[in-house]
Amino acid sequence: MKTIYYLIIGLSIVILVVLFLNLKEQNKKPYSLEIDATKDKTDISGTMYRVKVTNTGTNPLTGLKVNLGKGDIQNLDLLESGKSFFFYPKPDTNTTIVKVTTTEGIEIESNYRSPMKGIGLPGSGR
Repeated sequence: MKTIYYLIIGLSIVILVVLFLNLKEQNKKPYSLEIDATKDKTDISGTMYRVKVTNTGTNPLTGLKVNLGKGDIQNLDLLESGKSFFFYPKPDTNTTIVKVTTTEGIEIESNYRSPMKGIGLPGSGR
């Protein structure tokens, strides 16, 4: 009797997880983009900038135009659904804000953020 009880609970949990994941996937937008622009100060190389662009929609994005600062515009022809791509500004770029546009009409702006540092971890600075 106990075994059947645990089996029913286990199956119920599996069914709920599958339903949740299915509903989450169905509610995704066809065209969606996420930007993570980081400004990382390190002991060795000074300040490093990087911009991670992720396609969070269900369809591919085309004609990405990434403005990393005055005079530094980089392009990407295609970004598949669920994939990410990193952009790195040129050393002389005035980096204050990142602007990304796509052929599908997406326009996003983001400021650079500084990640938190942990004490004693490699690359964490002081």
